[in-house]
Amino acid sequence: MKPIEGIHQITPFLHVPDLPAALALFCDVLRFDLRYRHGDYAYVELGGCGLRLLEEPARRLTPDGKPRVSVCIDVADVDALYAQLAPALQRLPADRIEPLKDMPYGQREFQVRMPDGDWLNFTAPLR
Repeated sequence: MKPIEGIHQITPFLHVPDLPAALALFCDVLRFDLRYRHGDYAYVELGGCGLRLLEEPARRLTPDGKPRVSVCIDVADVDALYAQLAPALQRLPADRIEPLKDMPYGQREFQVRMPDGDWLNFTAPLR
């Protein structure tokens, strides 16, 4: 089967209850760059990987309150990234961060709960 050409990135679209709070997390804590903002929409990037954010204050989590999705960002050196972000991550509430750990499926990762309740995973293969 011939591969499809011209596809270069998958960009998750996150629905957040408070856009300024989401931008504070992504840009101030996690060091994403704000590339575009208009009204209740923003586009942020980290190392060429993008996220689209749409403010929807009335949107609710699933009835059980559990996350619906995890967004994974694969990085070259997850330990170095964690060290760079650690001072800002320590300012987050304890239930918003899962610390760096080795996972049984061969990845080393840490997680940050996004404003919509879902998880953002920063991950790299175990060495």
